[in-house]
Amino acid sequence: MPQIGYAHRQAPMGRRGMVASCHPLASLAGVEVLKSGGNVVDAAIATNAVLAVTQPNFCGVGGDIFCLYHEAATRRVHYLSGAGCSGSRASLAELDRRGLKAVPNIGPGSVSVPGATRGWRMLLDRFGTRPLASLLEPAIHYAGEGFPLSDVVAQSIREKAPMVDDPEWHRVIALDGRFPKTGDCYRQPDLARTLTELGQEPELFYKGRVARSIAQRMQAEGFLTADDLATHEGAWGEPISSTYRGYTIYETPPPTQGLAALLTLNLLEAFDLGRYEFHSPEHLHLLIEMTKLAYADRDRWVADPLHERVPVETLIGKAYAERRRRAFDPGKAQWHKWGEIDGDTTGFVVADGQGNVMSVIQSLYKSFGSAVVAPGTGVVLQNRGAYFNTDPAHPNCFGPGKRPFHTLIACMVTRGDQPVLGYSNMGGDGQAMFHTQSLTNALDFGMEIQEAIERPRFVAGPIDPGDVVDQVRIESRVPEAVRDALTRKGHQITPVSDWFMRMGHAHGITLDHGTLRGGADPRGDGAAIGF
Repeated sequence: MPQIGYAHRQAPMGRRGMVASCHPLASLAGVEVLKSGGNVVDAAIATNAVLAVTQPNFCGVGGDIFCLYHEAATRRVHYLSGAGCSGSRASLAELDRRGLKAVPNIGPGSVSVPGATRGWRMLLDRFGTRPLASLLEPAIHYAGEGFPLSDVVAQSIREKAPMVDDPEWHRVIALDGRFPKTGDCYRQPDLARTLTELGQEPELFYKGRVARSIAQRMQAEGFLTADDLATHEGAWGEPISSTYRGYTIYETPPPTQGLAALLTLNLLEAFDLGRYEFHSPEHLHLLIEMTKLAYADRDRWVADPLHERVPVETLIGKAYAERRRRAFDPGKAQWHKWGEIDGDTTGFVVADGQGNVMSVIQSLYKSFGSAVVAPGTGVVLQNRGAYFNTDPAHPNCFGPGKRPFHTLIACMVTRGDQPVLGYSNMGGDGQAMFHTQSLTNALDFGMEIQEAIERPRFVAGPIDPGDVVDQVRIESRVPEAVRDALTRKGHQITPVSDWFMRMGHAHGITLDHGTLRGGADPRGDGAAIGF
């Protein structure tokens, strides 16, 4: 069992409200909305807007958004998909005409329609109480007046710059080669203007000035058109869910990878994890192998359900998990195919004392997305289109008007009809395995949310070019003897730093008899604030 007091900081607590996000200024903005009488949805939008300014490598108004919202009044979990589609010019024939063997990872060809701002509007129209303009005020302030830049963002700018051709990105983000340093007051005046206009013009990104700038930038090299932006719509839907040891776990459905987290938990449910020595070779071997099985199914099936049949109910069914776990060998590692582990995202959670909880995941996909800034807007555009493949027989094949496979997932946990945990983390392909690790830490081993997030994590699969496909990175806080025992079972173990940033930055809030506890990941800049 885990030793008591492992977490190196206690989870902040509150009774009326809590925000756990990837940046202290964003969490503060959300808490201020709650304290002034706004609701959880209002606070989530204020939080996300500040994150779009303070974490431009992870997220932004040029990306997509997915949300799970537990509404206390109805005791329902609502799902919002704010995912944009590929352009109407997207096709394998067009890739071939351009001499491309794959969708580009960077540049205009990787851009899909940005869905975040339409998602904000849909949230406010259905559940909000405050006008968008007022909720954007903190983000506008930090974009226009500046904020102290963190080491995470400053380092990301320097690392990304040599890969970027877009002159507007270099002007706006890298400050024409002056490269902001940690602690510098970082200003984004173009983005401040865009956010100000967005508060008054809901269609700014789809029919207004920003849409025109995006369409013009995409004209020569991209696949998007002005019509693709003008016709974009988000969608309300139903989350997917499964039970786990008396809890109900909700995840976001396809085109996200939420089913991989549910399948992994279904596979694990037959094992009494709480009786394992925590992070023993047997415990970690079981987690790794079940993750690999779930990811193999994820890679085969997840795509846009509006264009392809995705057998969700089968994949998250208990009977399927029972058949699937027969492939598990407790004595040795086995190879199963999965995707590449990469991506920069932000996940955050907002809750109040009445049981309203929102879990949000919002992203540009890889660091700074496409690294294309729509001229004059300050808006970094996502590169989510890069996750399409070019196999005509695969459901996630590149084509027009399709939502690509999304690594983004958000999570909600209830017991009976009461919420007990909201959770979200960044981390590209690794998100589903990070969900599994943090959730089992909390639900099987009884850890409070901060400790569940802080505990060492593993990530299975390749991160960098040249990585072996079955590589497993494990934070070095896991003892060497355990890592050696996993190697003897056949795992390709690579120890990494104690707090490896690419393990994802997780944030969560638990609700227990009216007390809110927030967890923020020390692998990043996050903070949980409650009152």
